[in-house]
Amino acid sequence: MIGIDTNLLIRFILQDDPVWSEPAARFLETELSPERPGYVNVVVLAELAWSVRKASGFDRERMAAMIEGLLTSDSLVLERSDIVARALNRYRISSVGFADCLIAELNAEVGAAPTVSIDKEAVKTGMFEGLSL
Repeated sequence: MIGIDTNLLIRFILQDDPVWSEPAARFLETELSPERPGYVNVVVLAELAWSVRKASGFDRERMAAMIEGLLTSDSLVLERSDIVARALNRYRISSVGFADCLIAELNAEVGAAPTVSIDKEAVKTGMFEGLSL
């Protein structure tokens, strides 16, 4: 397995960098395989979702499709793919970002529930408990 960094995935997905987008695509398309997959940890996935949304304005449907594509790729292994899939399902039915859904699911998995937040939108979803002043 080969560890994959956030910036590599961003350049591949957005194809927005004249220097790095093509080498990133070439690496991901030719160097990775089911026998030698790329490993995407949850920190990279959260950074990717946040960065792509900020940089490109991906709408929710396109963001969900991107994450689904990573989950179903036979050349990638996602850390805690079971939790990533649950977070993706939550993301599809909520109004908060994917990273928030991933945080809530990761915390719930280890019994750290509720997750306390000052993010009013996150609290409205029921995934988080609001901190009172």
